[in-house]
Amino acid sequence: MATMMMRSRVAAGVRPARATVRVSASARPMWYPGATAPKHLDGTMLGEYGFDPLRLGTNPEQLKWFREAELTNGRWAMAAVAGILFTDAVGLPKFWLAGAEQYALDTPTLALIELAVFAVLEAKRYDIYKKTGECGLLSFAPFDPLGMRSPEMKLRELKNGRLAMLAFVGFCSQAAVTGKGPIDCLTTHLADPGHNNIYTSSVGPETCVTVAVLCVLPMIIEATKTLNPGKESVPYFPWNEPWSKV
Repeated sequence: MATMMMRSRVAAGVRPARATVRVSASARPMWYPGATAPKHLDGTMLGEYGFDPLRLGTNPEQLKWFREAELTNGRWAMAAVAGILFTDAVGLPKFWLAGAEQYALDTPTLALIELAVFAVLEAKRYDIYKKTGECGLLSFAPFDPLGMRSPEMKLRELKNGRLAMLAFVGFCSQAAVTGKGPIDCLTTHLADPGHNNIYTSSVGPETCVTVAVLCVLPMIIEATKTLNPGKESVPYFPWNEPWSKV
């Protein structure tokens, strides 16, 4: 009995331990799996995934301003996309015809009013940016009357703004190629997806080439990294110069 108990203990002592694989919770998501971020993108900026092929962020003086520019364009794009979808859904004139409509004021007068109003708003926006490091509304920065400036909401705004900018480019491309709005294009595509799509349109060949390039590009990047280990090639762009030298 004692011998059997001893053997049991020895067997228990030599039982192989289970291998445990842990993934760090701080693992950084990148714009494509395995990508290496440029040195100036260290993951501290909200919503950056190591994607900066034009090295817009190498100049730290301009990086924050470019982020504000991205937010501003994203907000305009979100408003534009919502407006385009609304006018298309309710049967109003197409968005690219808005400038041809007759209004109470003629186009030159509207342009002058717009120029004056936005000159004031943009001057205020830049002035408050220089003082606080972020843009707001007139002299209020940050402008957050609803208290929605949590990191999660700020990231959502950034991502939705990027998506809206891509959507707006898509809407304009569809209008230029087909002469239809986004909802009409979607309806046509759903009616016969195999024949009504971007590859069968007049820009089908160009689209195929673009998609092929985008598919091959990551492999070229990886090959370059393999052939030049530890070397980061930063091309020269004039926007990388400090503002004082531009």
